[in-house]
Amino acid sequence: MWKKLTMGLVTMFIGLTLLTGCSSNSELNSNEKDGNVTIKFSAWDKFPENIIEEFNKEYPDIEIELVQIPDSDYSQKINQMLVGGTAPDVILSFETDLPKFADSGSILSLESYLAETDKIDTDDFIPAVQALNEETGGNYGLPWAYAPEILFYNKDMFDEANIEYPTKNWTWKDFEEAAQKLTIVEDGKTTQWGADALSFRGMWWSLAGQGGDAVVKNGQLDLGDGLKQALEYQNRLTNELKVSPEPSAGDSVADLFLSGQAAMTRTGSWQILNYRDATFSWDIETLPKGERSYNSLHTGFYTINAATQHPDEAWKFIEFMMSDRGQTLNSEWGSNPSTLMSIAEKGAYKKEGENGPTNWEVIERAGEEGEFGYVLINAASTTNLVNQFDAYLLGSTELDEIFDKHIPNANQEIIDNQ
Repeated sequence: MWKKLTMGLVTMFIGLTLLTGCSSNSELNSNEKDGNVTIKFSAWDKFPENIIEEFNKEYPDIEIELVQIPDSDYSQKINQMLVGGTAPDVILSFETDLPKFADSGSILSLESYLAETDKIDTDDFIPAVQALNEETGGNYGLPWAYAPEILFYNKDMFDEANIEYPTKNWTWKDFEEAAQKLTIVEDGKTTQWGADALSFRGMWWSLAGQGGDAVVKNGQLDLGDGLKQALEYQNRLTNELKVSPEPSAGDSVADLFLSGQAAMTRTGSWQILNYRDATFSWDIETLPKGERSYNSLHTGFYTINAATQHPDEAWKFIEFMMSDRGQTLNSEWGSNPSTLMSIAEKGAYKKEGENGPTNWEVIERAGEEGEFGYVLINAASTTNLVNQFDAYLLGSTELDEIFDKHIPNANQEIIDNQ
């Protein structure tokens, strides 16, 4: 379980702040103007004003004040605000922060509110939400949407090579064989890759899960034979078969799929919007199976600051955001499906480009197969490990070193940061 018997000094300070009701927090969150209550709500980067306007139509006595924080600074800033007693009433929390906030008592349990509402059917959530609630010992946050990791493929290239399109039954072997047929080498130079490198480096965790690993268990990375299979598989694609390029250094990675230089890419569904204007025909499918189907899900969670002076009004905002109306508006804006399956099925998130995609049921199937795995873990620790996975492909890190040194170090860092 995420719960710990002892807490660090920072967590103790947060707890004392919550108990004493810090004056700065009271001043920030208890604003009442002309009988109306002002609720501060934080989100990274932008948030659509029309959704807040729709909320105000239903609750004209609750004013929402949006606190926008850049994505790159968001987690650090929110943690600082919680410690300082200036955090907003409603926090759209990063995945990695949710277990920590729940564990420290920084956010409220939503169980009593969920028991009374008729606007949210908790049995309707995708399986990953149910599993997370078991890990955190209850429901402390509601996911605003989700983005799965999927397979994108260039239909024109498949047609040219006379290869059948990927299906939901594709395995690692199917992917490998197609990549071989789709790779074109001219005069000793690869002019078309069967698949690009793992340009979204978080894909490593999905590969480990497909290999059979739990990936995350009891708040720790749980990696073994699944990761070993994933590393050896990607090494075969990169260095033996040479159907996938070597990983690039840093975050400035060329999009070989969009530029028409790679027939397939494995990445997040958020790329659908980026690929809508592609000049070639393309579509999507769930990721190929290893020992099992697996992909990492990405989201953010609506949470209530435990120090808010207006928890009921804060809940009304979250309840609206998770209602059919709120979720539909959010999907229309962000093109991400609701974690409530009956709402996702209505398809408000579907924004098709001229040349793709059409196989939309992939998104919901990926949502049912996916898990909130590595995204719940300290990001610095997982990033450092991924650097070692890439180094293995480049020949500068040994397989044994990853398991004997780097994974234990990462888990120790995770413990230190809890």
